Amino acid sequence: MVTNKNAYEIRTEILGMAQGFVMEKFHSAKNNWENSTDRHPETGNILSPELCPKYPTSDEILAEAEKLYSFVDTK
Repeated sequence: MVTNKNAYEIRTEILGMAQGFVMEKFHSAKNNWENSTDRHPETGNILSPELCPKYPTSDEILAEAEKLYSFVDTK
């Protein structure tokens, strides 16, 4: 079954995909950082929390969405 989506529906779907991609990349980087960072031998606390990957911003998600949308928008 083929459904025709309007431009708003397509953009909303692409925005959701972009958010998913960016968040997946963040969580992967954070997990890798947590598993490879040094910890205090007695407490187990992470010694360099400032090196943790930063949570993605709206601008980063929108930039990813624009990349995806440009692919869809090419003729």
